[in-house]
Amino acid sequence: MVSVSESGYPQPGARIGRFRIVEQLGQGGMGVVYRAVEENLGREVALKIVAPYLAHDPEFRERFSREARAQASLESAHVVAVYAHGEEDGFVYIASQLVVDGDLGRLIRTAGVPPLVDALSVIEQVATGLADAHDAGLVHRDIKPGNVMVRIRGNAVRAYLGDFGIARRMDAASTRFGSSAVGTPTYMAPELHGGAEASFVTDVYSLGCLLWVALTGAPPYSGQSDYQIVAGHVNGPIPQLAGDSPMVHATNRILRLAMAKEAGRRYPTAAAMRADLQAALRLPHTPGSAVPEQPGRTAIRPLASGTQPRAGVPSPPPTGPPPAGPPPAGPPPAHVSTAAPGHDRHPHPRPAGRSRTKLLVAAVGAGVLAVAGGVAAAALVGDGGGGGGGGEPTPDPTESSFVAMEPEEILVASEKEMKVLDSVQVRGQFPDGRKLVSVNMAITADGDCRGTMSFLGSGTAEVLRTDGRTMVKPDAAFLTDFGIDNAQDFLAYLDGRWLEFTEDPDQFASVCDLDEFLERDGREGATATNQGVVSVQGEDAVKVHLQEGANEETYYVMVGAPHYLLRINETEDAWFEYSAFDEAVEVDLPPEDDILKDSAIGDGG
Repeated sequence: MVSVSESGYPQPGARIGRFRIVEQLGQGGMGVVYRAVEENLGREVALKIVAPYLAHDPEFRERFSREARAQASLESAHVVAVYAHGEEDGFVYIASQLVVDGDLGRLIRTAGVPPLVDALSVIEQVATGLADAHDAGLVHRDIKPGNVMVRIRGNAVRAYLGDFGIARRMDAASTRFGSSAVGTPTYMAPELHGGAEASFVTDVYSLGCLLWVALTGAPPYSGQSDYQIVAGHVNGPIPQLAGDSPMVHATNRILRLAMAKEAGRRYPTAAAMRADLQAALRLPHTPGSAVPEQPGRTAIRPLASGTQPRAGVPSPPPTGPPPAGPPPAGPPPAHVSTAAPGHDRHPHPRPAGRSRTKLLVAAVGAGVLAVAGGVAAAALVGDGGGGGGGGEPTPDPTESSFVAMEPEEILVASEKEMKVLDSVQVRGQFPDGRKLVSVNMAITADGDCRGTMSFLGSGTAEVLRTDGRTMVKPDAAFLTDFGIDNAQDFLAYLDGRWLEFTEDPDQFASVCDLDEFLERDGREGATATNQGVVSVQGEDAVKVHLQEGANEETYYVMVGAPHYLLRINETEDAWFEYSAFDEAVEVDLPPEDDILKDSAIGDGG
């Protein structure tokens, strides 16, 4: 029997199916959100229990199930992932990714208005998540700072669009729960206040409002009543930044297009708005925030120690600039390892087969460009080499409490340490068709990388990615190994320059993203076993084996703190080692004269 409160919700300590509730994080109109542990995986999740009065309504249950399935199928680096949904012990629930650093509204109020370039970067991430949702047919309908969860990592903020609780599919029949204009008046498009249906372009309008909040710390229209706020959306001028820099001009244009009063004058899709945000970010950076600095205001960057908001607790939207006063006490944390284990990486299960090997193989294929009538170049990173690591089991040197932990707990502890890394060196190999490819690259949490990739014993390609620009420099043997017939002709044309991928600059973004590369598969049915202590890179490491049917992986986790992941064996031919943790990585662009843009090939460039 599940212990429940007077309001009918489960209490901390209760178990709902395979989920053990730890604590309540927040409560809204649709239900209560808890921090919970999915015990079969040892991962923490945000568990939303639907309000009993809604859970007993057949019409709502059908819609909830439909939307939960749609969200669970949505794969996006910037949308809070849904892991499971259903009914257990009389409770309707949805389990999703736990992002422990709170929401964007709380971050702005606590840490201040970010520099202009950082505000654009955060909203570009949200636009990416929204574009992915729209591609899946989902309209969010309630985009606001409290529904954008953030993770603080070093000096960077990673954003995740969450709480699709009132979302609806564009092709779903309207119900009494989905036909009204639901949302937050401060961020609703003008036509919604007149009874129009929510759509992709109303989401775009809300995203424009969110951009203004990120730029200034205040919503675009305010007042003493909802009526005054609505009047601003319907008749008020579109807010604009002061300044004459190219980045400010580009930002103002984005605001005008996103927040146009007439729906037909807005960006037609979130992807179109994202493209303009990315273009603005490539302009010369405008230093400082978009509003004048005020005494006592601190830059957004990481939250100060002791002020971290708790996950899943919705916060009201900012009503104005953060109050003046001294910044929160304490230095910014070098690590956030005191956060709840699991955070947002361990819980992030990938679809079957989406491993580091698959990620790299896909990137290699994506890096082949057909140019100049069939001449092509290919890229990623590597030169490293095979073998090494793993070692044979040796006598356990200690009876430490870490070694004695359950294998799932060992993996969670490792991910807890790895999630706050700013950089890591990756070396390993993977099969690509009949060939083995070796890699050796430095990857950063900012999405930069530099290194080499080679076919074992043969050609090599250098890769560099920074500031959203990706470029490669292959040698002839590498191109030949990749099946390019006119390798020498192309290299002569390249003439020692880097080849920049301007047509698709994001094709290596996932490979150069530290979060993506370190992410576990997290197979729900996998069995984990502790196979003792071995030596890897001269360090004692716990060997943890995961098995699910024919699928298996082996992880080697450092015994001594910090418990870094040292090596992964995915298959006999695919393995990766990690080292040089948090060492400085300089990824500088070469001189522009040393870069050939792929768009110039064939045009006399």
